[in-house]
Amino acid sequence: MKKLLLVGPKDSGKMTIANFLEGREESPLKKVASIVYHQKTIIVPDSYLESPWMHKHIIALQQSATSILFLQPVTAKRRSYPPNFAKVFRIPIYGLVTYHQAYTANALQQAQDQLMACGLKKVDLILDLSSENDKKKIQQLF
Repeated sequence: MKKLLLVGPKDSGKMTIANFLEGREESPLKKVASIVYHQKTIIVPDSYLESPWMHKHIIALQQSATSILFLQPVTAKRRSYPPNFAKVFRIPIYGLVTYHQAYTANALQQAQDQLMACGLKKVDLILDLSSENDKKKIQQLF
């Protein structure tokens, strides 16, 4: 079964995307402080990304996933991903910039730069988390 690894800082939309992909929008998944395996997704808590000693656990999760989504919210002010972090993974990685409402061009550029600094070659999608049509675009990536 294909599993998608969801990685991102606080407020990046991991739970919103997981609920959509799992078909759990009516009875949403609960946010917990540990790695959670679901039928189609594996959710990595933001605390794992913020703690350098937990990065090895995120890297090890690629054994259970077929691809990874690196999420970056336009609202994030500080860098969450270590430099060139994406280069240690052997499965496909997709970069998504997420937002809930309008954003400035400057904020969008900063979010894209943060994803590129972690080793991604491009940003694959700019996603409005409040739009059902935008969420459907995630499924088109795979």
